[in-house]
Amino acid sequence: MDHNQHPHAIEQRKHGSGDKASGHMGQHGWLILIALIALAFNLRSPLTAIPPVIGHIRADLGLNATLSGLLTSIPVLCFGLLTPLVSMLIAGMGLRFSVCLALGGAAIGLLVRPYSGSMGMFAGTLLIGMALAIGNIASLMIIARDFSRQIHMVTGIYTAALNVGTMLTGVFTAPLAELVGWRFALASWAALAVAAMFLWLWADRHPNSNAHGADPTSDAVAKDSLITHPDEKDNAGTGVLWRRPIVWILSAVFAVHLFIYYAITAWLPSYLIEANGMSATQAGIVASSFQILSLIGALGVPVIARHYSPGVQLIVMGLFWMLTPLWMLIAPAQWPLWSLLGGIAQGGIFVVAFMLIMQHAVDLDDNRRISTAVQGIGYSLASLGPIMVGHLHEINDSWIGGFGALSLLALVLVGSGVAVMRVHLPGQTSA
Repeated sequence: MDHNQHPHAIEQRKHGSGDKASGHMGQHGWLILIALIALAFNLRSPLTAIPPVIGHIRADLGLNATLSGLLTSIPVLCFGLLTPLVSMLIAGMGLRFSVCLALGGAAIGLLVRPYSGSMGMFAGTLLIGMALAIGNIASLMIIARDFSRQIHMVTGIYTAALNVGTMLTGVFTAPLAELVGWRFALASWAALAVAAMFLWLWADRHPNSNAHGADPTSDAVAKDSLITHPDEKDNAGTGVLWRRPIVWILSAVFAVHLFIYYAITAWLPSYLIEANGMSATQAGIVASSFQILSLIGALGVPVIARHYSPGVQLIVMGLFWMLTPLWMLIAPAQWPLWSLLGGIAQGGIFVVAFMLIMQHAVDLDDNRRISTAVQGIGYSLASLGPIMVGHLHEINDSWIGGFGALSLLALVLVGSGVAVMRVHLPGQTSA
């Protein structure tokens, strides 16, 4: 550790600020955590409900592979393009209403998507993307606001919950479609969003107190939610945001990681059906194992964070991502092994990236700005992943080009890990 680092900043980064450093989460804190988990269940699951039944959708609506890829890419593009607007929206409306808007909008989109023909399918998908874009930013701000002393643990739990949600829709959508049809199977997931919305309203029913009993709208909480170092805060404005190397590094990490993740997520069931001769239900279950195995990375990274730097973690996870699509091509029948490798990579990188945002933000507002910039670039570029892989498969009748490109892209993650090791934390100076 650099001895020139500001001692108060070090203590805040480890423990939080003020009297929060000596306490534990109270009952209200646990309620907020449960509501955060329920929110996370809904932030990716509407996207992963589509791939297990994409064959039925294409047959009924007459969609080609490129248009089918858009059903995953549209929400991801919304995550990117709408993030700056969403950031301002949350700043004006507050977290309580923003979370309700995210979950309520997702529920409406889930109901519209399957029942209005091909145009309704894309309109509902667009509405879902807009709603979940709000949830993406709001969720990270909840963690920063209410769990400053448990950032590693809660970030891991949050990332795990994201993937539990994707597992639920991946496992159950296809068999449900066999019973009641794909339209009702897709629409039924609106119930999960509505339940999460009411749970959030109940957990956050005292908006004047956060998990630690402080006023979340006050300047004190904004400063104490992360760290406050006066020199860094002076340089945290929007005008100089892009002069901070960590913002560019994290943008590259998000873009490449999400590009690979959404490309594989969108086409994994189709690949398994084609390469291994699986049924739609079997492919959905296997694809869900790819999602649920991310729990190992999501929950394992916080444990090893005290022993290995974020840069080292990124390098290792980047190598795992590089090997996953190659292994898929070489040995599709060995899906338990490459699902494990890819699961660890996707869960681990999410946690490392989220923790780096929180570590390098000097207060809650800076957290919002960095999240806006990083997720805006990352999701915008990642939206091309499903389209690219689908298009390359359609024109070449092969998965080699698409999956091979994903493997090469993963090298950017390795380079980003090296770059992260050269960037100082706020309050830290060169030796």
